[in-house]
Amino acid sequence: MPGGIEWIVIAIVAIVLLFGAAKVPQLARSFGQAMGEFKKARREAELNYKKFEESVTGEEETSKKVAAKAKGEDVNIKEVAAYMGIDTEGKTEEELKEEVQAKLESASKSGKD
Repeated sequence: MPGGIEWIVIAIVAIVLLFGAAKVPQLARSFGQAMGEFKKARREAELNYKKFEESVTGEEETSKKVAAKAKGEDVNIKEVAAYMGIDTEGKTEEELKEEVQAKLESASKSGKD
């Protein structure tokens, strides 16, 4: 039973017999061009995949940053309200913002008088 190298030799002989010795360089050139196109398409596909992966990762990071910022704002408004002596229990962020704003306005009015 022929091994790997023997099959390659048999294939080369068969190609020469089928296409003739003059066509072998042209077939080899065409095969090389096809391999080049295949490699080019593979690189392009890998590049597109990486770009897609980066865009998805970028969107996830952006949403995490927005969520972290919003969470930080919640904590900060509660801390500010508590520091100003405003009861924060059971109040929404909007209510706390209004109370902090009102307290700041009343403090600025009393400071101007």
